[in-house]
Amino acid sequence: MFRRLLLVLIVSAAAAGSASAAVPRWPVWICRPGLTKNWCDSSLTTTAVLADGTRHVFKPSVSPKPVDCFYVYPSVSTERRPNSDLVIHTGEAYTAVTQAAQFAPDCAVYAPMYHQVTGYAGKDGIAPGSFDLEYTDVLAAWRDYLAHYNHGHGVVLIGHSEGSFILERLLRAGEVPKKLLVSAILLGGDVQVDSSNRFAGCVVAYSSWDRTPPADADLETAEAGTHVLCVNPAAPGSNASAPITPWFTGVEVSGIISKLFTPFPKTVWISFPDMYTAQCVRNGQRAWLLVKRIAHPGDARETVSELQGPARGLHPADVNIALTQLVQLVGDQVKSYMRRS
Repeated sequence: MFRRLLLVLIVSAAAAGSASAAVPRWPVWICRPGLTKNWCDSSLTTTAVLADGTRHVFKPSVSPKPVDCFYVYPSVSTERRPNSDLVIHTGEAYTAVTQAAQFAPDCAVYAPMYHQVTGYAGKDGIAPGSFDLEYTDVLAAWRDYLAHYNHGHGVVLIGHSEGSFILERLLRAGEVPKKLLVSAILLGGDVQVDSSNRFAGCVVAYSSWDRTPPADADLETAEAGTHVLCVNPAAPGSNASAPITPWFTGVEVSGIISKLFTPFPKTVWISFPDMYTAQCVRNGQRAWLLVKRIAHPGDARETVSELQGPARGLHPADVNIALTQLVQLVGDQVKSYMRRS
């Protein structure tokens, strides 16, 4: 079962073979330095909306380190076919911006298109999609990246949902050279570790909930001898509660939060400081990131809601609910990697 990841394999896996100039170029990238249209090279200017309604605008400074981020997007294709084509549609582009662009201060972002299993696969007379095709595509893009763009840089793997499943498989297959791996951010992907709790220290994983997940939760299952991994980016290595700061694009806010702001911020990005805390909770084989609203008198900011039903929790917001802390954590990991290199 490819959706199981024993993290010890990341540490013990032999380095992948050296990249060869004969590796073919992957045809379509959403994000890659040098593209005429690099979707992850976008404005990072942000409006912070505070509990009392006041706002301030800030712009993160971008000075990428000699480290890359390899990002794989979640299930977003709405094409009526088993697997999507490789045309960059709005869903893939906006999702890449929303989930990956803010990592630009610490890394150059690479994000390949792939023939994704669509939301219509296996429904309404449409044949089931191929998950092997998804993986084969991302593997080809990864090998292209190593052969033509990596140049010995450290790499942060970033995935959400289906993207996390694919990157887990890539790791298990030994395709990621140990010496290059800075960290792996694998969110909403049911990452499992063995119950001895050996942890390499380079993987961040969780599924976010604002309550205890129900028994039939989609992403809270584990095989015998394992448990679901939860690492709080605001307090890694701890079960303590810590503040998190959501960071959304305006497009994403309108999809996750039903009410729009008046007046709506003119910046691409919106953040909500001092709005939530998060804490990893484990119960047997299950574990999740418990997100709690901080009560402020008169705070009119709307709480992120469960848009995909009670079995999914805050899944659509897994990345952005704590994006500020994820970006900070990756920055710290990059600094630590550079000191070791």
